[in-house]
Amino acid sequence: MKYKFTIPGKPQGKQRPRATRKHRRFYTPNQTKQYEAMVRFIATRHAKMLTGPLRVDITAYFPIPKSYSKARHERCLSGQEVPTKKPDKDNIEKIILDGLNPLYKVNKYTHHRELWNAGFYKDDSQVIAGETRKLYGDPARVEIFVEEL
Repeated sequence: MKYKFTIPGKPQGKQRPRATRKHRRFYTPNQTKQYEAMVRFIATRHAKMLTGPLRVDITAYFPIPKSYSKARHERCLSGQEVPTKKPDKDNIEKIILDGLNPLYKVNKYTHHRELWNAGFYKDDSQVIAGETRKLYGDPARVEIFVEEL
C-alpha cells in the first residue's frame, strides 16, 4: 500500500533537547512538539499504526527568498539551484519520522507508559529505506511518500 500526504508551511528541523538549570531536567522545545503533532495529525488521517517494513521518501520544499532575481527564481523552481541552508537533511528526517510515531505519556499514578495519541506506525525503526531531498518550491511544504514493503 502507498500513502502520500503534505505538511503545509516552511520545513522545520528537529531541535536539540533543552535542559533546565534548576532541576537538571531535559525537555523538547515547544516548536518541535507542535510540528511533530501537526505531522502526526495529518498522517493519521491516512492510516494508523502500520506494521511491517516501510520506505519513507521526504521532499522538503523551501520558500524562495524574495531578494532573488527573476532569473534566479526560475532556476530555483526548475531545480537547477537547491537550498544549502539550515535545517539539515537529517534534522528534517528526524522531525518527520518522530512525528509519525505514536505519542506516549507516563501515567503519574501507575508510572506506566500509556498510548496518548496513535501514530502512523508503531515505531520509526520500521523505516528501512528512504530518501530525503531539499528543493525550492512555491508554496513551502513537506511532501511525504510512504510505501509498505
